[in-house]
Amino acid sequence: MHKILLFAVFVATMAACNNPSTQEKQKEATDSTGKSPVTHLTGTYQGTLPCADCPGMDYQISLYDDHTYSELRSYQGRGQNMATVETGTWKAVNDSIAMLEQKNDSTSFLASAGKLILLDKAGKRIEGVLASNYELKPVEGGDMRTLLAEKKSSGVNFYASGNEPFWSLELDKKNIRFKTANGDSVYIPLPGPATFTDTLKIYKTSQITINIRSTSCADDMSGFMRPNTVQLTIGDKTYSGCGQFIK
Repeated sequence: MHKILLFAVFVATMAACNNPSTQEKQKEATDSTGKSPVTHLTGTYQGTLPCADCPGMDYQISLYDDHTYSELRSYQGRGQNMATVETGTWKAVNDSIAMLEQKNDSTSFLASAGKLILLDKAGKRIEGVLASNYELKPVEGGDMRTLLAEKKSSGVNFYASGNEPFWSLELDKKNIRFKTANGDSVYIPLPGPATFTDTLKIYKTSQITINIRSTSCADDMSGFMRPNTVQLTIGDKTYSGCGQFIK
């Protein structure tokens, strides 16, 4: 009887060890440092990547801990430098490689020495004198999901901000709300746009003029990029900053 029990325990142990799903879950859960692969890969990274028919592509990728991502692209000297933003999901291939889950393409990144490195279509590092052109550096301020969700829930369609002094702008379907850290503010009805194109939107009132361009904009303190360049004129003061439409 004792031998039968020992044999049963042995069989159960071997079955657990050979269970691929169990091994896979353990591998995904931690690496040799005891940290989750997600911990190594999440963050916002940016750089200028090579472009076949333009001087370069301004690129930014934010990998979030819930396995979603936000990707910003802007081609220099092409398409009026319009910035586009794509969102989707990603997965950790292992503790150092992240793959965007896309239908028509395969984009993978290697996390190494605090940077994110774009891999080729075969998932290999690009070698040679141009290898450093595929490195993306980390940048702060990349997770605005909570802030934008709060703005959206309150009906805000567009949000922008700038520095020195800090200012913020909110547009909803009916109103303009502008304020600065110094206490200046404008709260007035939103007029119809004086100009409304794919690349430029202008709103004018007697108190404020708002120019929104669909070109990538880097925060002058953090470097974090957003898809719209914003300029405001109030009296003799001009404010510059970055923003985005909230969908």
